[in-house]
Amino acid sequence: MTKDTPFARGASYLIAAVAFFAVVKCGLGPGLIAGLFAGMILAQVERLLSEAGAGRLLARGGALALFVVLAALLTGILVAFVRLGVARLPVLLDRLLPRLDEIAGRVGVALPIENAGELKAYILDQARANARALTAEGGLLTRGFFQIVVSLAVAVLAFVAPKRPESAARDLDAAVGRECRDRAALFFACFERVMGAQLVIAAINTAVTAVFLFAFAVPFRTSLLLLTFVCGMIPFAGNVISNTMILASALTVSDSLALAALVFLVVSHKGQYFLNGQMIGRRIDTPTWLTLLGLLLGEALMGLPGAILAPTLIHYAREEMRALPAR
Repeated sequence: MTKDTPFARGASYLIAAVAFFAVVKCGLGPGLIAGLFAGMILAQVERLLSEAGAGRLLARGGALALFVVLAALLTGILVAFVRLGVARLPVLLDRLLPRLDEIAGRVGVALPIENAGELKAYILDQARANARALTAEGGLLTRGFFQIVVSLAVAVLAFVAPKRPESAARDLDAAVGRECRDRAALFFACFERVMGAQLVIAAINTAVTAVFLFAFAVPFRTSLLLLTFVCGMIPFAGNVISNTMILASALTVSDSLALAALVFLVVSHKGQYFLNGQMIGRRIDTPTWLTLLGLLLGEALMGLPGAILAPTLIHYAREEMRALPAR
């Protein structure tokens, strides 16, 4: 980090706070996440190609080509997740609600719902309302799609822009600019550290879950795998959501399959908790309670994008405080 005047550093913190407020107030979370992911993919691939001996132009060209492929793949996964979820959720509820009523009657427990049909209608209405933001049927598509496209364009242009030598000027404008670049570089490094590991964990968990789902012929396999991967981007809470849906799908078949799913999910949860501790916990040194508190606050401020960004923001805030002198 540069050692400019305290005033310049304070001004950069103020600018960072205003930028964060603008992201929250204007609902720019999806665009921010898209831009950060794009920058992470481009930087990581270029770094790997350079370490493999590729020249600068070849490394950049390869990074751009792979980015296009990965962006198309991730977009397809997200769209398929939303469409399959909206199409398959009614079928799952039609099978699940009678099974829950049957099990409750068998054990002598009264369900806290009086009308299963009304519950189903409520769940479907909420699912469709949230899905409209990600599909062509919703009014929010234009705004959200525009945000993501612009963010991806910014990330690509920043990646291909020629590196200019840093100004050695000592005026206030140059000092504030250097400090702002330090803030942005540290935040991006925190995002790479946290979300890079979370992406690997989500991929591993999805692969392990796929083995169980296909081995035991659990219904709604494709939808459940997409749900497992997408929810894997949210630490802790995402795992609970996907596990609940897997258990519900297994319950529509038989009690024994539901029991097998429960055993598998308990074991996989312990394994994922270990991975989180090894790959994320050691990297960011953040206690679990603080991460969960961040998830609650992030979701309250920005919804799902806030929950995804919460661990990065916590890690960034702690890194900034560690860089400041105690006095």
